[in-house]
Amino acid sequence: TLALSLVALVALGGVAWYAATVPITDRLARVGVADVLGGAVGNLIDRAKDGYVLDFVDAYWGTWHFWAFNVADAAITVGVIFMILDMLGLGRRSQGETASSASNPV
Repeated sequence: TLALSLVALVALGGVAWYAATVPITDRLARVGVADVLGGAVGNLIDRAKDGYVLDFVDAYWGTWHFWAFNVADAAITVGVIFMILDMLGLGRRSQGETASSASNPV
């Protein structure tokens, strides 16, 4: 438990450092980083308090079974997806476009 908590703290520090470098205009990336940080903190609190992380969502469809997870795991996954979408350029405005021109097209 202690070793996993220390590894999680180091990883959390790395993600927090990365979050400080993300430009304020990259909203999708910032939301993604916030999700990852929130999920990581949630899992770290559970691990430090209880010694383990409880996975309580168990999804299946017929005979197909998805792995068990918790809300923090889901937040981390969604956050990483948002960060990947940002890296692919989704959600970004073109270089010449401003917020006012985006809301009032001519």
